[in-house]
Amino acid sequence: MKKRKNKYAICPSCKGERYQTEMQVAISQKDKLDSIQYKNYKGLEDNSYHSFVNSNFDWACDICLDTKMAIVANPSLQNFCWNPNYSYYDTKHQCRTCKSDFIFSKEEKKYWYETLQFWIDSTAIHCVECRKEKRELKKENTTLSSILKKEEKEISIEELESVIDIYTKWEKTERTKYYQALLKKKITNQ
Repeated sequence: MKKRKNKYAICPSCKGERYQTEMQVAISQKDKLDSIQYKNYKGLEDNSYHSFVNSNFDWACDICLDTKMAIVANPSLQNFCWNPNYSYYDTKHQCRTCKSDFIFSKEEKKYWYETLQFWIDSTAIHCVECRKEKRELKKENTTLSSILKKEEKEISIEELESVIDIYTKWEKTERTKYYQALLKKKITNQ
């Protein structure tokens, strides 16, 4: 079955059909970017509105921008190949780790793509809680690696306590017992 071609632009934020007069912000952004990208092409006549019909980039109509359902993006700060985002709006995703639904917010997208300079096609695949857990796990792994690469006699009491705390949190009882015995031995030898 063929995909039906739309006559009008469909706002990705509110899913409503929009006429050219209802999307002046997005069109002006595209015109501005096109004038920079295609400055050497004299006489290049392009009706910007038609590039929004069946588009595969993010933008929002003036109604969504006015009602704060979406926020305006700054394409000059984004890393993109073909099409930048002209606005950001909340999208619903399912976390790959815990399978719960979460919202990838418009403010978070602006931070990702304009401040952190993530590639424009990247998206959140984990909820905020799972991302925090993954960062914490990575931090704990880094701490363990930096401590355990030393010889046992070079490891300080504070470092041994950190190792014990991490292994206790991870419920690694054998490792916890081993480093508790090592800590006890180190304390008695002082």
